[in-house]
Amino acid sequence: MNNFRIYKTCRLFSLFLSLIIFNYIKDEVRAVPFTKVILDAGHGGHDLGGTFGLTFEKHLALDVVRRVDVYLRSQGISTKLTRSNDSFISLPRRARIANAESGAIFVSIHFNHARSRKAAGIETFYHSRNKQSLKLAHMVQSAALYKTRAGNRGVKKANFLVLSKNNRPAVLLECAFLSNSSDRYRALDPEYRQRIAEAVAMGIIKFRQSK
Repeated sequence: MNNFRIYKTCRLFSLFLSLIIFNYIKDEVRAVPFTKVILDAGHGGHDLGGTFGLTFEKHLALDVVRRVDVYLRSQGISTKLTRSNDSFISLPRRARIANAESGAIFVSIHFNHARSRKAAGIETFYHSRNKQSLKLAHMVQSAALYKTRAGNRGVKKANFLVLSKNNRPAVLLECAFLSNSSDRYRALDPEYRQRIAEAVAMGIIKFRQSK
């Protein structure tokens, strides 16, 4: 078996495993109805986020958030953006924006960066502060893998402030690695960012519909 076939087999197995976990979580935890989605575009203003040349994470994250916003509103779901332009919003303020909205969920969009240029794929983070966060994370991650066929880096627990200080169901999605040439090529493609946005919206809608 050549390297390409091994890679393809691993990708398919990863997607299959994610879907199994997705269905397990769906059956084990009932989602709490929500009335609004807080969409958080990572970084902004003087905080560029991950960079590669003139490619800035802050711009890509905001582009995806705007696309998610359009999609959710078209489905009749109310949204609120922590930032709608290239402005800096502190991490504590982002969490406070979510906590001020009763009956909301929080989804933060980022693009990854690593020292190793081999690192690639999609991963979703959550914090155990809210029991619904894990279920939401699996639904967003599974939808992202389904829509993009990107590498699966899994669902992981993290102490990011926007998650750990958040009283709402909250997740943070890393859409691709800007430090990886293949991932970066995908991230710069508007069609890929649209697929990511649709995936996030799909995950949110599934979370809302789950019982």
